[in-house]
Amino acid sequence: MSARGPTGRVHYGIARVDLRLPGADGLKAKRALLNRARAALVDELGVSVAEVGAQDVWQRAVLGIGVTASTATGVDRVLDRITAVLERDPRLEVLGVDDLADTLDAGDGGPLTPP
Repeated sequence: MSARGPTGRVHYGIARVDLRLPGADGLKAKRALLNRARAALVDELGVSVAEVGAQDVWQRAVLGIGVTASTATGVDRVLDRITAVLERDPRLEVLGVDDLADTLDAGDGGPLTPP
């Protein structure tokens, strides 16, 4: 905390990851693969992960991933590592990643603005 008080600045990033799971022969196999992928992302990068699309398709998945950090550089580093963590599992194929990073400042008029 600075002498002027907290800044209230939040650095955040989100990613949408399209995956192909060529070896999944059913929804149970798909869930097992995604659970391992989710655990690796959470353990290694400290992100939040949700399956946001293609839930009923055996060999496809869309993940939504969120991260916050104390610096914009920290967010960028995490977003840059998502693909590498997922591609360590040869049963997953990353088809595409769209990401966005931004900063919410206390002066942006949101709920963090002091009265």
